[in-house]
Amino acid sequence: MILPLTSESIDKVFPIWAQTYPAKYQITPELLRQKTVDHPSFLPEASFYIESNGTPTAFIASKADPYGTLFGEPNLNRIHINSLAYSSEIHINILLSDIFNDLSRHHPITFGQDQGHFFPGIPEECPELIALLELDGFEKQGHLHNDLEHDLREFNAKATWLEPLNQPNLSIRTCEMADVPALEEFFLREFPGRWHYDTVIEKCQTWHEPSDIIALWQNDSIEGFAYTQSYKTTHHPIAGYNWHIDLGQKSGALGPIGVSKRVRGQKLGGALLVAGLNHLKDLGVHKCIIDWTSLVDFYGKYGFRVNRRYQSMTKPRN
Repeated sequence: MILPLTSESIDKVFPIWAQTYPAKYQITPELLRQKTVDHPSFLPEASFYIESNGTPTAFIASKADPYGTLFGEPNLNRIHINSLAYSSEIHINILLSDIFNDLSRHHPITFGQDQGHFFPGIPEECPELIALLELDGFEKQGHLHNDLEHDLREFNAKATWLEPLNQPNLSIRTCEMADVPALEEFFLREFPGRWHYDTVIEKCQTWHEPSDIIALWQNDSIEGFAYTQSYKTTHHPIAGYNWHIDLGQKSGALGPIGVSKRVRGQKLGGALLVAGLNHLKDLGVHKCIIDWTSLVDFYGKYGFRVNRRYQSMTKPRN
């Protein structure tokens, strides 16, 4: 029996998650609910589960493309599979066929990479899932994406890494709610898409967690930022910090990081990175994650190593 995926059914389908993904990708039912049925881009018309003899055996949660809706940028017209899980390969194939064969006539379909995502692609540890999607018409896209980790108890910042901040008109500090107008001006000027939505709308205005944002000020203007998360300050994890169960009790996350066009070329991005790591270390963070990146060598200079890899996959429009 195919049934709609709803808030009430999340607890029923949740046990299938552990049957599909390894231990390093385990989450809570509440996080699954937040990232799917409770999310503003959730697509109920493409989100279902199968129940057999009263027991769920497969589910798919889908979202609309946020571009043109949440972000105010040109719509890429994609549908995103936020997540799927199954104990029956036959039943997940039924869902993929019934839901997406018709939709793919009008929309490319991407696994992950949605607003409020879990996955930037299929975890490398799930080759059977990659094979299953290939049989359904999905194609591998580009290089692998990486999540990197570092135990900050072993991190010691070099003084030279912070030297770019030693200018009389520059300062950095964690934000307060009073800083939201300045953050809004900065992001609309420099990063008006996903980063603006994640940082200003969700992190500050909706969740009231501005202290997770480190701002680079030039006089009275914000010219850069670092987005941090930690076990002490973050109650709504996003991106790589979704894996906080595996990261451990005293864990955190760093990124994204960005600086304005006005101050680029002064190595201030790297200095913000180090300032963010120092901030997390001061909070007592042990394991720290940087998610969805190809810059393995760059972050490797600061002690980060790959712990997760993801394969991008998309079903082209028919």
